[in-house]
Amino acid sequence: MNFLKLLSFCSLACLAGCAGSSNGEDLEVPTNLPPICQGIDFVAQPEMRDLCGVRRVRYKAYINIPQQRYLIKPSDASIVKEKERLELRFTNSLPVELTGPITKDLEFSQEKRLEKIKNTYDYQELYQKGKERKRVFKLGIPTDAGRTYDFCFRIPEKNGNARTRSVAMGNHIEQIACSEYEEVVAMKKNAK
Repeated sequence: MNFLKLLSFCSLACLAGCAGSSNGEDLEVPTNLPPICQGIDFVAQPEMRDLCGVRRVRYKAYINIPQQRYLIKPSDASIVKEKERLELRFTNSLPVELTGPITKDLEFSQEKRLEKIKNTYDYQELYQKGKERKRVFKLGIPTDAGRTYDFCFRIPEKNGNARTRSVAMGNHIEQIACSEYEEVVAMKKNAK
C-alpha cells in the first residue's frame, strides 16, 4: 500500500514539475516566425505552438535560445538578442550587429516579445547620371529605458547575376555614420 502511495505521489510531482514554466521561459520561439505567428502569446495559446514551430525545451541550461522583438517598419525587420549581442535582421539580408548602449536598454522578456518596437524608418534613394544609385535609410529605435537611438545604413548594389542574387546571396546592408545619411538627403534636396 505504501508503494502505491509513493508511486502516485511521484507521478503527481512529475506532472507538476514536467508541466513547464507558466511564463514561457521554457519555450523555444524560432527567429524566423511567419508574420501570422508574430503576435501570438504561446503561453496563453498552446495550441498554436505546433503550427508556428514553437517547442518546449527540456534542459534550459544546455541550450541558448535567441530572443527576438519585431520592428513596426520595415515589417520584416527584427532585433535578435544572442547572449549579449544584438543583431538587426531583415528578410534575405545578412544580420547587422547593433552596438552601444542600446544593448542594455532593450528588454527581451516574454511580454516584450509580443510588443512590436515602435520605431521610425526613413528611406532615401538618390539617382545621379553616370554614378551609382545611393540607397540609404535611417532607423530610430526607442528603448524600454526611454531613450531613442538612431542607426543609419546603406544598401549597396547587388553583385552577381540574377540566379546568384536570388538563390545564393543575401543583401549586405552596411551600417554608416548618420552624417553620411544626411549628406545623401541634402544632395537629393539640391537635385530637385
